[in-house]
Amino acid sequence: MLKKLILVGALIAAMPAMAQEEISIDGKDFLSGAGDARLAEVAKQAAATGKKVVVTAPAYWQDKVNAKLHAGAANATVQIKEGFFENVIVRLEDNKPVAAKAAEAPAPAAAPDDAAKTTAAKAEAAKAEAAKAEAAKAEAAKAEAARQQAAREEAARAEAARQQAAREEAARAEAAKAEAAKAEAAKAEAAKAAAAKAETDRIAGIRARMEKAFNEGKASAGTLGASALETGDMIVVDGDIRGVVRRSGAHTQLYWLDGELNLDRVEVLPIGENRYKINEPLKSTVVLRTHEKTQNFVANVPAPDAAERKSLEQQYAEGKDIVETLRPVELKEADMIYTGKAAAVVMRRSGNALLKYWLQGDINLGQTGLSKQGPNAYRVQTDTIK
Repeated sequence: MLKKLILVGALIAAMPAMAQEEISIDGKDFLSGAGDARLAEVAKQAAATGKKVVVTAPAYWQDKVNAKLHAGAANATVQIKEGFFENVIVRLEDNKPVAAKAAEAPAPAAAPDDAAKTTAAKAEAAKAEAAKAEAAKAEAAKAEAARQQAAREEAARAEAARQQAAREEAARAEAAKAEAAKAEAAKAEAAKAAAAKAETDRIAGIRARMEKAFNEGKASAGTLGASALETGDMIVVDGDIRGVVRRSGAHTQLYWLDGELNLDRVEVLPIGENRYKINEPLKSTVVLRTHEKTQNFVANVPAPDAAERKSLEQQYAEGKDIVETLRPVELKEADMIYTGKAAAVVMRRSGNALLKYWLQGDINLGQTGLSKQGPNAYRVQTDTIK
């Protein structure tokens, strides 16, 4: 019994001291949870003794403080006051109701020194909060600047990679283009060489045919210029190759015609397809034949008593009868044709004799194989009259 009295006395003696004792937990321990056990212990003591827990803490920590205290003792009475420093101050106070009269009585005015301290504390807290906000703002700006710098560096790396890839692609394209140009040039050169060979082979083939046809298969005797052509030379044309066939006694010689020669000159007589004859030496003045015109003449043998027959026989046969006829295809070089209205007389020299014929059939008097000698006189220049 004596021991119990001693223990109760000790508790009674300690309680006023507890009411005045404050527990201070700094912000680091509070946020990390290192002060949670101390808060729980205070809450348990308050619940056991019927006291209340008075807390001074910043407004943005008050909900957390309240939750931590009630986690220690759900029935603990908690009173929270706003603090201006980032720490938590906890103390136990009696939880006795205050008399109404006392509650209605005006609170004693704070002493001037206490008011100044409070104002200074609030100003210091505001300054600290502003400094903290400024520091947070500066840290955020620094982080944003770092993020933007990192983004710029990443963009620069990406751009450099893109440019490098573009350069490599351009180099590949240029190399491919150069390779294609080289291949195209080689192809063009090969085609040029093939065309040159084909042209050489073509000319060689034409000349070989001419040599076989006109020179007994032997090589030509060389080349002749147009000024060296002689009367009676025959010009053979095959494409752009011109050969000159010249009779020398019983043999013929083949030359290649060198230089330009207009085959429409009057001295050059067409004697067949791609065949021409030098009818007289070339003159210094170039005169061209007129191109063939159609001048159809239908020659009929006149009746024995026709007036045109008698007139033509009188003019060209000394009044003697002309009894033989010739068709246009039977005309020969050097024949002379004399036309009337519907009949024509052909005169042909045979040795010392002069033969006369009636022309029978249609003839184009404008063809190049005929040379007009007078108003109604035509000289046959070739044996290939149509």
